[in-house]
Amino acid sequence: MSFLFVFGAVSKLVSMPFFDGMVAELLLGKDYFDQPDAMRWVQWITRILVAAELLLGLALLQNKWFKKVVLPATLGMLVLFTIHLFYEGFRQENGFIEGNCGCFGDVLPMTNLESIIKNVIGMLFGVIIWIKYKAEDQFSSWVAPVLLGAITLFTLSFGVKSYVSNTEVTTNLGTAYPAEVDSADSLISLADTAIEENVPDELEEVQAPDTKTAASEPDKTPVKTTPKVEAPKEETPSDITLKLLRTYAPDIASQGIDKNTRLVCLFSMTCSHCQEVYRDLSAMKSSGKLPQMYLVNYGTEYEQNYFFTQAGDSKDAHTRTEDFVNFKRMLQGKTYPRLLYIKNGKIVNGWDVDTYQKESFMKYFGIEKLVEKSDGGGLQLELNEGDSPW
Repeated sequence: MSFLFVFGAVSKLVSMPFFDGMVAELLLGKDYFDQPDAMRWVQWITRILVAAELLLGLALLQNKWFKKVVLPATLGMLVLFTIHLFYEGFRQENGFIEGNCGCFGDVLPMTNLESIIKNVIGMLFGVIIWIKYKAEDQFSSWVAPVLLGAITLFTLSFGVKSYVSNTEVTTNLGTAYPAEVDSADSLISLADTAIEENVPDELEEVQAPDTKTAASEPDKTPVKTTPKVEAPKEETPSDITLKLLRTYAPDIASQGIDKNTRLVCLFSMTCSHCQEVYRDLSAMKSSGKLPQMYLVNYGTEYEQNYFFTQAGDSKDAHTRTEDFVNFKRMLQGKTYPRLLYIKNGKIVNGWDVDTYQKESFMKYFGIEKLVEKSDGGGLQLELNEGDSPW
């Protein structure tokens, strides 16, 4: 039980942006990244939860106030989280068997059902301990969990960051707009404003013939007509997604996504799912059937170096950002990894953590089966004897 709690706390600790996002989406909705004031309080809530989880995990290793405080608090937390998991499971379609419950951050993804089973087993252990425990039982020495928990919370508080975006949005006409314009709706309203500004304030006067004069004489009576203004084309979800990519990952324009075929991948460098998917994609490239990839990576340069190394030093064209707000905007409420198949400036298909399945993805692009490499270095295409992987 101690291991489960400590591991859960440390897992969330090393993937705090992921855990922040999960709690924020639950409390504030999918547009939480546009609510900087509320996000500050959400970050405090997540850090208090992590500190409490670590405190209980360490308190289980000693006997001070064990049966009066530690064990009831441990069981209480397990019960509360299990109720939440049931709620999430019933609230969403396939909510029990898809997605990541977040119990271990994005270090060890688990479904809600798997986490419920884990919690039930933990509660059974807790009940057995409650029945068997005797006051004279001795545990390992007291490690001051309260002090350690307070220090943990104090340390995590330094990670509370501002969710106000500093990005300037630039239209395709080259006009710079203030940093406050930071959502897809704002981008659409800017386009409408630009069209309205091109409409003349005064109506054009056009000469019409006078019925009282000869047919050959022109009439000088002015008639007001409204100039034709084309209605703005309604943007599709695909258009909005591409606009967000061009805005927050401007280097993507150099990849020619308007004319060329690309597989754009949005990855978090510390996400185990992202690492696994990129290993798969790196192995699939040797088939020659996968579109050229372009990566939008969230994380530090150090994390990115590890990300590429774990996939066999396969470094595809990429851009990197450390702005989690902008990264979440590009995801548009989806969960990373997110893969976008773009052809002729349109998104033909897309996958995220809930919809990506290696077998169906390979079938979509007509790629053969992957097998483990003989040297244990990951995956490769299944080859006949004497064939070259290249």
